[in-house]
Amino acid sequence: MRKYLLIIAFFLSFTQLMKSQDSLSIQSFQKENIVGRWIEVERTEGEKTKPAGEFPDTYIFRDNMVFHKGEAAEGVIVFNITGKYEVEGNFITIYYNNYLLDRLNRLKPKKIQFKVLSVSGDGMHVVVKDYDYEYRMLLNKQSQ
Repeated sequence: MRKYLLIIAFFLSFTQLMKSQDSLSIQSFQKENIVGRWIEVERTEGEKTKPAGEFPDTYIFRDNMVFHKGEAAEGVIVFNITGKYEVEGNFITIYYNNYLLDRLNRLKPKKIQFKVLSVSGDGMHVVVKDYDYEYRMLLNKQSQ
């Protein structure tokens, strides 16, 4: 019995250590962690997770704080959303214009926010808040 309690105590302390390392990495999150081209791998809406499919969306964060989003269709990426982004804490706030909208609506800037849950060299988990709509997304960094 004592052996089992020791194993459980070790497991719980190890889990707490992993959580503290995750929060430390998010606290030290900076622009340099996201600069590059990211490809959507999967999206979770409510309880349903679905893979990005054959033509995933592409998100580009440039070093000069410029953002581009491309939607893929039949192997061609159309970069119809462009704007600027800010990094504050573990939030990425993007102000953009959607050039697929009519002339009047494309001039009105929109806002989308990514809450970074975790980021590594090649993967980023985020919660996306687009007005009243919220979902989780896994992005993989594309090597240059």
